[in-house]
Amino acid sequence: MTFRQALHRHLQALERSDLHARLFATPLEIHEAANAGFAVLHLLYCEDIPGKPALRQQSHLTLVFHRREDQWVRVQDQDNLIR
Repeated sequence: MTFRQALHRHLQALERSDLHARLFATPLEIHEAANAGFAVLHLLYCEDIPGKPALRQQSHLTLVFHRREDQWVRVQDQDNLIR
């Protein structure tokens, strides 16, 4: 599996929605080397619960992966809220 495939799989897991909340991830930067890769993503979190005000939050998420044998393993993530 390539780094981009591993990242795509990770993003799909992030974007799975529950009944009232949804997370959208948009890649801003992706860099890959032989044994490491990182991505900076723009996240939009949307929560719509009946009877409550809609919640919208934006942040930047940085993900760092290292290749260990044949697997890409996430070794760091940092989420910074955009105000």
